[in-house]
Amino acid sequence: MRRLMSVAIIMALCVTVLAGCKQTAKNVWKDTKKYYREYVNTPATLEFEPADPEPVEDRLATVYTPVGIALESFRRDMENQDQFPTDVWVDKMMSKYPWLSGIAVVATDGTIYLQKPAVSMKALDFAPLFAEDEKSGMRDMRAYAESNPLGPEVYAGTPFFVDNELKGMVIAHFDPRSLLSVCPDPARLVIIAPEGVLWSGHYIYDTTPLSKVDWKNTLESDNSDTESNELGEFFWVSKYLGNMPLVFAATTGEFPIDPSQLNALVRPEPVMDVPTVMPEKQDSGAEVFEAAPAEEVAQEVVAAPILENGMVQPTLSDTPGPAAPTKDVVYSVQVGAFHNPQYAQERMDLVRSHGFTPCLMKLYDHQGQLWHVVEVFDSPDKVAAFKVLRDFAKQAPGVEYTMGILDAGVVTRRKECQ
Repeated sequence: MRRLMSVAIIMALCVTVLAGCKQTAKNVWKDTKKYYREYVNTPATLEFEPADPEPVEDRLATVYTPVGIALESFRRDMENQDQFPTDVWVDKMMSKYPWLSGIAVVATDGTIYLQKPAVSMKALDFAPLFAEDEKSGMRDMRAYAESNPLGPEVYAGTPFFVDNELKGMVIAHFDPRSLLSVCPDPARLVIIAPEGVLWSGHYIYDTTPLSKVDWKNTLESDNSDTESNELGEFFWVSKYLGNMPLVFAATTGEFPIDPSQLNALVRPEPVMDVPTVMPEKQDSGAEVFEAAPAEEVAQEVVAAPILENGMVQPTLSDTPGPAAPTKDVVYSVQVGAFHNPQYAQERMDLVRSHGFTPCLMKLYDHQGQLWHVVEVFDSPDKVAAFKVLRDFAKQAPGVEYTMGILDAGVVTRRKECQ
């Protein structure tokens, strides 16, 4: 009996000790959780204090955002097209992005399987998209930009495959000045590629701090920064299109401007019975785009800077290097500009087939490069030149055109008509 009582007492003591241990452990864990939440895994908090961006950053956001949205949508659509495109896809892209100049499907050996439009105002060079690039994978989208007397051109290509074998690229190309149709204030946006300036806004680019930047090297390490000189500051960011960085910059400073540069954004539209680059009204009630009267549009057609003394700086000359200012100018309806003379001859044959008499001029740009420029008319009368441009658009649908301003003496010396 005594032994039984002893065992009972011992068991009671153990239960008491264990209960105490359990309570102690519970208290320790409770304190530990408190310290863990306080010092190790603290709850996240959100600060709702309003951001205060710099004015120059706010300016860039305002003018860049619509352009960036359009380019990002275009990039996604292009990257998703890794097979030979259908006509429906091509038409949809041209309609969705009316600022595109054209779309082509090009084989790895240079053979063009498809091209829309069938002819281009500019001489197109797809070869750089096929050059080896250690930083790009076989299936990655590629892009590059090139200069042309008729304006810069940006190319973006996505490789396409048949039975998992690379067969070529689906390539879209556009003039960045056409892309600016979505920008609320293109005068204040600057666009730069590693190859050079694509659009300088209304600024005289050489007076800006951007002109002193080695962009190829800078873009290797930075994707945004500010550039300053004694006149003010530009803020820039870079965004990639394929493997090519594009720089977008803006300023709130007062830099020297050349308002005539904005004339490059003005493309005279044909009369209403001629197809235009704008989408026509659909049943959805979208706005109708109407062409302005010829006389009104012709007053805006100027493609060369007007200097303070009233003289004009032509874009092309008959000698290498910058053209000399002149007051005697003609308005030239141009339908092609090529480095390769064979391409120029083919364009002249095409123009003749539409009932026009083409003229060929061998002219140099400010970098000393020789161009074979095909035109169908020139005159000191802007209205007369526009009327010919309108007739050409009507009689030669699908053949692109533009109007340039040239030194009258240069045209007389260099023009050969057939």
